[in-house]
Amino acid sequence: MCSILLVEDHRDTRRAFATLLRSWGHEVSASESADSGLTFLDDNEVDVILSDIGLPDQDGYEFIAQVRQKNSEVVAIAVSAYFTAADRRRVHDAGFDMYFPKPVDLLDLRVVLSRMNSHACRR
Repeated sequence: MCSILLVEDHRDTRRAFATLLRSWGHEVSASESADSGLTFLDDNEVDVILSDIGLPDQDGYEFIAQVRQKNSEVVAIAVSAYFTAADRRRVHDAGFDMYFPKPVDLLDLRVVLSRMNSHACRR
């Protein structure tokens, strides 16, 4: 089981993702903005951050750059409707480890998280 911080501003998407991730056995905390995600991380550790790129207060690139200043170990996964070659480069340059375009291929995400479960997750 991984401890996951889900950062997604769209309420229904956030709820659906959180429910799905929990059904796969993960511990999930959810934030609706980059600021609330950073505040959560001030007091909590997670194994994985699953973050949208388009957030209301700052974009996911800025968010993960701030996370990386404090924690280089957490696995960071970007989720976005934007999926050009330039977007993929920017995702990696910002500090994300991987990228899933929306709509997310849930089977692929589950496989990635299952592999992490045995390698990167504390629990």
